[in-house]
Formats: sequence, structure tokens, C-alpha cells
Amino acid sequence: MQDKTKIFNKALQLQLSGKAREAQKLYLKLVKQNINNDKLFFLLGTSYLQTKEYDKAINYLDDSIKLNPNFQDAFNNRGIALTKKERYQESIKDYDIAISLKKDFFDAYLNKGISLRNVDQKKLAIECFEICIKLNPKDSKIYNNLGNVYKDLKIYEKAVECYNKAIELDENYAEAYYSRGTLFQHYNRLNLAIEDYEKAIKLKDDFDFIYGDLMFSKMNICDWNNYDFLKKKIEEGITQNKNIIRPFSVLALTDDQIKHKITSKNFSTSLFHNLPDRLEMNKTNNKKIKVGYFSGDFRNHAGLHLILDVFKNHDNSKFEIYGFSHGPKKDKWTDEVQKYFHKFFDVYNLSEKEIAILSRKNNIDIAVDLRGYTKNSITKTYYYGAAPIQINYLGYPGTMGNKYYNYIIADKIVLPIEESKNFSEEVLYLPNCYQPNQAKIKLSNKSFSKKDYGLPENDFIFGCLNATYKINPLIFNCWMKILGKCKNSILWLLKENDKSAENLIKEAKKSGIVEGRIIFAERTSIEIHLKRFKFIDLFLDTYPYGAHTTASEAIRMGTPVLTMIGKSFASRVASSILINVGLERLITKKIDEYITIAAEIALDKNKLLKLKAHLANSSNTDNLFNSKKFTKDLENIFLNLINNKI
Repeated sequence: MQDKTKIFNKALQLQLSGKAREAQKLYLKLVKQNINNDKLFFLLGTSYLQTKEYDKAINYLDDSIKLNPNFQDAFNNRGIALTKKERYQESIKDYDIAISLKKDFFDAYLNKGISLRNVDQKKLAIECFEICIKLNPKDSKIYNNLGNVYKDLKIYEKAVECYNKAIELDENYAEAYYSRGTLFQHYNRLNLAIEDYEKAIKLKDDFDFIYGDLMFSKMNICDWNNYDFLKKKIEEGITQNKNIIRPFSVLALTDDQIKHKITSKNFSTSLFHNLPDRLEMNKTNNKKIKVGYFSGDFRNHAGLHLILDVFKNHDNSKFEIYGFSHGPKKDKWTDEVQKYFHKFFDVYNLSEKEIAILSRKNNIDIAVDLRGYTKNSITKTYYYGAAPIQINYLGYPGTMGNKYYNYIIADKIVLPIEESKNFSEEVLYLPNCYQPNQAKIKLSNKSFSKKDYGLPENDFIFGCLNATYKINPLIFNCWMKILGKCKNSILWLLKENDKSAENLIKEAKKSGIVEGRIIFAERTSIEIHLKRFKFIDLFLDTYPYGAHTTASEAIRMGTPVLTMIGKSFASRVASSILINVGLERLITKKIDEYITIAAEIALDKNKLLKLKAHLANSSNTDNLFNSKKFTKDLENIFLNLINNKI
């Protein structure tokens, strides 16, 4: 007996010192000797928790509970193992039993709150965490978990308060830094986000997506310190099937569509793997085809400006269109767009499951997701099922990487047939450019001059009004070489934030380009924004995430666009637009060619005049801005889907 006690004590000591596998060997030796008691099985089960062998943990904790049905810690630890196995409902039952046996069981309340969050019972989760605060207000884990729930509920101010409290209680709490960093990024407080991400990585570098989130925050302010290191690490992580970057962020990092697909597939798996079963899909039998358009940007936003005429031009004799607005921002454009829908729902405060249920109640035939993996997305809605047919379109130029989206709408330039293998969706091809455009957009009545924008009167104006995150060292270095070749020229860029402007000027100086040759334009209304293109002689596209809306805006205003076509959907949109207006000669395949053509146009006035004359001839651009024909082509796709012709 004494030897058995020694073995037990030695095993316990090993376990407490973190040597769980060594402890297991000794515990199992005792089990073979028929030393079967609740404590032994409990410790053995707990050791398997430590080594992440959750099935074994559950089995031995089962044995412990059979011997002692009042063993509160065994119920709690089995709940933890069940949580790790994503058997959340079973884990909640175990936590409830543990709490019934010990009313002030802090760990059980905390663990229960985590499981409740994972089954989308957010309010009950908050109740658990609030009890935890009463029991132990100095425990930092409570506040991080509570912050996560508030973030889920889009109560961001409270979420930040919770993360701040967690860090106040434990300055080395890596999870809280990362969680707070994601919120700072959401608010575009990018310097603070970067600080938090870097702090979290120093403490613990194995968080899902943290390197991608750090990279994307830095790209938004054109901070290219460690750019090559981060890019290499992220690309290696993708090939290893790690959740290292989010799908939208990867579009601006690499032109490799295989990497895009892997990223989307892994991301969607992480979103859906712990959700309950999908809702049953009811068959629709509508007299008219009901199309639901889902967007977080039914407001002054590029996506709405592109598709607005589609909503106006739908054939009301055949279609009923429904709007589902899931973004936080509303403005005059929100009011404008509503009148084109049969019904318009503000669903911002609904859960993603509730949005799917609302869509079902309205018998939507076709759900068109206009946002994909972008800000304010509702991807889980399509997991639950908003409609029998679900389409990825316009907002996200890439694959969603899962089976819940049936189709993606494209054209044969942005998504060549041979590239369809890299998409999880079946491709629906429009006959011309996949991108819709309004036939006409009202411009501001105000008159502007180059002087109003600080532009030189006689210099050649290169311009790029793309979002800052699309600018990378490769394309910026290319632009600097162009400026070097064209002495009487400047580069006009969009100013997203002060830090990006500061960093770009610093980078330009490294290439020998003086400060005054880069000028920045502030964001403004669409009516004023469009008029600025008149001052741009040649629009220089970014790569690999090229111009989409800004490319068609430039063309509308008679400004030629120079692009470099890549392999990915995101890199080929400008090419599709240029082909549709007969300017294939402005599509390049290599950096050197891009630099050469840009310089030739800047240095040869006749070449520029010919390009401008081409765009001034409406017969060359009418097809791109024929919104009635575009809507008809889109409706034909919808009709064929419903009639099973596709």
C-alpha cells in the first residue's frame, strides 16, 4: 500500500509540475493494479486535458463521476473537455451540475459563459460573466471573455472597456491585447491596433489570423517595415493550412488564387465549425422571382453607386426585389435606395441566424451577397440558408471557399474558365463586364481648378485614387521609377489617413523623389470625387488588388487607366473594364512594360490626346454604362437558375 501511495504522490507531483505524460504512466500503473477510485480517475482524466487528448479525458472523467456523482470538479473538467470537442450543449449541462453542487463555483460559471457564447446565447453568457465578476472581480479572464461577447453583439465601446480592464489586471495577458487590437482596427485606430498586435505576438504568437491582421493594419498606413518577413511568414502559413490571414486581406498581399482559395476555405471552416445544424430549406413557389440583395453598404459607398441602377431597372412584372441592410451606417443614399425595393429591412441588430429566418419568411428565391468577406459581412447567414440559391457577387472578388454559396457572378476576363477550379462556387458568366455601373451620375455644380487641389498647372498628373491598403512596395517603387523618367510630373493619391501620407512621402524620398511631387486628395462626396478625375491625365492602377469602382469612374470621366493584369479576380477587374471600352493596349503583363507605357504617354502628348479622344467618343463607352442592358443580362441569369437551365 505504501508503494502505491508513493507512486500516486509522485504522479501528482509530476502533473503539478507540468509533466503530464510522465504522470499518466504512473496513474495507469495504479489503474492496472485495480486502484480504482474517483480521485485517481479524476487526475488521470485531467492529465489528458493537459495533453489535449480530450476523448481519453472524457472517458476517465466519466469513470470518476460514476464513482462519485457529487464530484463537482470532475463535472467541470469534463465540461472543459467537451468544450474542446465543440460539444457545447453537453458541456453546459456539466457546468450546470457543477454549479448545482457548488453555488459559488467560479470556474464553472466562466466556462459555461464561454460555451454559451459559442452556441450564440450571448445574453446568458453575459449573465455568467457578471456572476464571475461578483465572485472574483480581479480575474482578468472574465473581462476578456465578456469583451468578446460585447464585440459579437456590436457593442464595441463596452468591449474596449472590458479589454482595458483585463489588461489593467494582467499586463501580460496576450489574448486581451489581440482582442483589443481587432477592435482598434475596426475603428481605424491603426497605430493602436499595430501596437496591440505586436505586444500580443511577443507574449504569444499562435493566435489565429494575428499575423494577417497585423499585416493588413500596416498596409492601411503604408508601414512597410518587416513587409517581406510578414509576407513570407503569411504565405508559408497559408501553404501549411494555418488560419494566418483573413480572406479579404490576402487579396492585396498575393496574386495566387490557390492561396486565396485555401485562405477562404480555412476561414469559412473556422466560422462554421461550431455552429448548430443548418435550418431546413423550404421550397419556394412564387409567382414572381424574389431576389434578396444583402449588403452592409446601402449608403454612400462605392458598392451602392455601382449597383443602384440594377435596383431601378429590375422588371417588376417578373421580379420582386428585397433589400437586407446589415451595416451600421445610414445616410441619404439609404433613403434613396429603399424606394426601389418591394420590401427593405434594416437587419443590423439581428443575429445572422435571425436574418436567415427573416429571409425564409419572405420566401426569397435567390439571395445575393454583395459583401462576401468584407467589413460588416454576415457570412453565417448563408450557412443557415437565406434562400435555396445563394450567390457571391460584386463586393468580394474571390471565392468564399465553402459549399453554402452556390454561385459566383463573373465575366470571362476577371475569372477565366480555366481558373474556375480555384473557386468553390459554380461560375455564372455575364456576357460583358461583370461590374454594373450607373448610366449617369449627377456631378457637383461647384467648379474646381487644379489650384483648388494643390496641383501644378502644367505638369503631367499621374493619379491613383484607390484605397491605401492596395499600395505595396512593388507598385510604389514602380510609380517612383515612372516619376523618375518623367521629370515634369506628379503623383496624386488618395489620403486615407495622415500616417499613410507621411509614410508614402518617406518612401518616395528613399527613391529620390522630392516631397512636392506627391500630392494627396481627401475623401469627399461622390459628386465632387468624380470631377477630380478630369485633372488626372493617366490613372495608374495598383497590383495585385487593382481598381474596381475607381477604374470605371476614371473611364466615365474620360481618364485613361493603365493596369497590370494578374492571375487573380482582384487583379483583373480594370482589364475587364478596359476591354469593354476598347483600350486593351493599356493592359500590361509585366512591371517593365507598365513603366514604359506610362512614361511614353506622359512624354508624348499625342498618345494621351488619342486615348482621351477614344474615351470622349460615347460609342466606345456606352456598353460599359448601359445599365438597362446589364440588368437584363443579370435577370436572364436569375431566370435560367429558377428554370433549371443552368
